[in-house]
Amino acid sequence: MRRLAAMLLSAAPALTLPATSSAQTASAFPMPAVVPAAAPDPSPPSPSAGWRNSTVVGLSSGLGSPYGLLGAYFGYFPSRHLQLEVGGGYSTGFGPSVAALGRVGVNPGNSSFLALGVGVSTNFTDYAYADNCESPGNAAARCTPPGAPRVVVGSASAIWLDVEVSEDVRIGGAFGGRLAAGFGLLLNPGAFPTALGCASDGLGLTPCDVGAARTRDEPTWIAHLRIDLYAVIARGDP
Repeated sequence: MRRLAAMLLSAAPALTLPATSSAQTASAFPMPAVVPAAAPDPSPPSPSAGWRNSTVVGLSSGLGSPYGLLGAYFGYFPSRHLQLEVGGGYSTGFGPSVAALGRVGVNPGNSSFLALGVGVSTNFTDYAYADNCESPGNAAARCTPPGAPRVVVGSASAIWLDVEVSEDVRIGGAFGGRLAAGFGLLLNPGAFPTALGCASDGLGLTPCDVGAARTRDEPTWIAHLRIDLYAVIARGDP
């Protein structure tokens, strides 16, 4: 028994040596700690054009436009989906113009405003054209009764119902532009005397064309295309 006990005591250090060696090896080469992945930074929100309660002043240029060939206007957005606007300008065919329009936003975004607009405009018109001669020309043989052309002279205020689709785009919340297209329907063609024809089919609609349309019992309307540039003088809320 003494010999067996001595053998067991002598073998004990050898049995514990691998465990000690393993622990030393683990402490000499530690495993790297697992670092959790960092969450991505949230993207900054898109800047808002601030439609609501904003005020703009702009210049306009177009053909057949409620604001004339060259004009200016003042606009106000009482809400994100609504714009009110008044303006006026110079027109060749019917004289100076004044207009008031309201637009309802179809899909107002952070920097764009697609809208449907309806309004009224008027021109202060001086007219002078032959009312008794057929086109082309005003030759005496084509007048009724035959003889010298009879020229009607006067003034009128043409009143138009204007309908348009427009797209506003703002840049940095301080400037913007608009492209608009639509048509105007003359509401008071009776303010212009009838005409058998017009001597010239020049650029754009003329008071004489209104008189000729009256003779044919046709409505008078004109298409328009306009480009506006404006400055935001009072930026509104998002």
